[in-house]
Amino acid sequence: MFGDLFVEDAGPDSGGNSSSGRRPEAARNLPPAPRELTCLCGIQNLGATCYLNSLLQTLFHTPEMREAIFSLKPEELGDLADKDKPGAKVRVIPLQLQRLFAQLLLLDQQAVSTAALTDSFGWTHTEEGHQHDVQELSRILFGALECSLVGTMGHDLISRLYHGTVVNQITCRDCGRRNEREETFQDLTMAVHGNRGLEEALSSYYCESEEMEGDNRYCCDECARLVCATKSAKLRTLPTILTFSLLRFSFDFVKCERYKETGRFTFPRLLDMRPYCEVQASPKAPTHFLTSQSLSTKGVAMEAITMHSSAMLATWESG
Repeated sequence: MFGDLFVEDAGPDSGGNSSSGRRPEAARNLPPAPRELTCLCGIQNLGATCYLNSLLQTLFHTPEMREAIFSLKPEELGDLADKDKPGAKVRVIPLQLQRLFAQLLLLDQQAVSTAALTDSFGWTHTEEGHQHDVQELSRILFGALECSLVGTMGHDLISRLYHGTVVNQITCRDCGRRNEREETFQDLTMAVHGNRGLEEALSSYYCESEEMEGDNRYCCDECARLVCATKSAKLRTLPTILTFSLLRFSFDFVKCERYKETGRFTFPRLLDMRPYCEVQASPKAPTHFLTSQSLSTKGVAMEAITMHSSAMLATWESG
């Protein structure tokens, strides 16, 4: 679907049809329009890159992410002028992202182009005309950044800001033995169907438990037989930046087709995460870890919402 998206050694596009989103030569010779009253800088659409532009604006306007990108050292990233030299180690994607963020911050223009950044992804003009899923793009971009920053001071940039952990538990109702499996998440996927809002969706995932009975009984290692058990999940650690992805599509088994949920779905500006998190008591835990000492003030504030015809991505910041 994404071709050679985020392949760093891919060269610029050598052919293909030009995209209507790229400005013609005559227009490129005109001086760019200033920011004017808004004092904000937009991003040009290169064809169908609105989903990419929305994601980039969200990342840029997240202070922790912007500062982390700007803090990457030039001596570790290399020089873009050397990217075609044999043996040169140039980390193209973080360099182009750093450059784009600098343009959004400093240039007195209504909009800037992502052409250099998408070229570093290995995209052609045709790829720029295809719509993609913003959640999948976010995961691929973060994965590409992590791979590109291995061996640098920014090697943990994504995990430090966006990774949390969830623990899945199965408790035997006969002997009380608890089996746990901890998983890392980058974003939390919430179902819209059957839920009136984000807090209700969170409750269905992390407050309610499933009883494993009958044909769905659990094989307990301690009891060495099938037993009735209780299955549940809790958030163990929260990231600095908590991202939710809303599943707005459901499947109609009668018509055998997908449909979009268009009903009302609410979300708060301030979200109390305490009901959905596991209580831990570790005085040495990091500040974003939900300890019993920090539960009294733990919450997240909404920072951004990215909406698209087929996806919705919301970001909250832990506080």
